[in-house]
Formats: sequence, C-alpha cells, structure tokens
Amino acid sequence: MNASSAQPLPIMPAVLVLEDNEAYRTLISEVLTQAGFDVSSAPDGRRVSTILRERRIDLIITDVSMPERDGLETLTELRYSHPHLPVIAISGDVPLNRDLFLNLAAKLGAARVLAKPFKMDQLLTIAREALAAGNASTTPPAEAN
Repeated sequence: MNASSAQPLPIMPAVLVLEDNEAYRTLISEVLTQAGFDVSSAPDGRRVSTILRERRIDLIITDVSMPERDGLETLTELRYSHPHLPVIAISGDVPLNRDLFLNLAAKLGAARVLAKPFKMDQLLTIAREALAAGNASTTPPAEAN
C-alpha cells in the first residue's frame, strides 16, 4: 500500500461489504477497516434492507454473483429504496459472465464496477471516489448571499 492509501479518513464512512466468499469478505473488510472505514459485512444481499434500517451506511460493495440473493437483485432494490447510496459492484465469475454481470451492474446504477482479482489499493481508490461523488450529488447547493 502506498502512503496516501494508508492514511486514515477524517470521518469514518460506513461501508457494507456483501461477498459470499468468506476469506475474500474478511480480506476486504480488514483492508477497509485499516484504511479508516467502519465496515459491516454479510454473505449475500438478503438482509440489506434490515441493515439499512438499523444503521447508517454510506457505501455498499457487493459481489455480483452470490447464492441466495445476488448483487444484481440487491442493486435493483437499492435503486428504488436508496437511489443516492453509492454501490461498487465486483465480480470474479468466468470472464464472459463477469463482464456481462459488471455491465448489467453499471446499467442498474452501480457507481463503479471492478473485476476480480483486483488490488486492494484499487478498491480503496474507487471506494473513496464513489463516496466523494455520492457526497457531491447529495450536498445541497450553497445559499446565495
């Protein structure tokens, strides 16, 4: 990790990581936590609406291909229930499926898409970019003097 990505964030953005692979979910969660994010995680999207009712979430990182409730279903629901919540879609399925799934995720409103395998620095960079873009789009305009 380079020095700028190791710097903690001034405010701890709350991130929800949805990933069915436990080792990958743990790795992503640990990297985000070390970078200054407040991280929650789940193995799929079944409990997203409950988690969003129980706590503030600023960003969701979701695998696209998961059993039970996949990232595309979750992303579709979020576009209606939380249209301004940034979502990063990740996928490591076979290349043809992966590209198709990531294109669908982008069309469904994912702020960013990322193909596995990826470097954790890449994830941190796009997480910060998605948060910044989300904050800019939801910030009310300044009052004119």
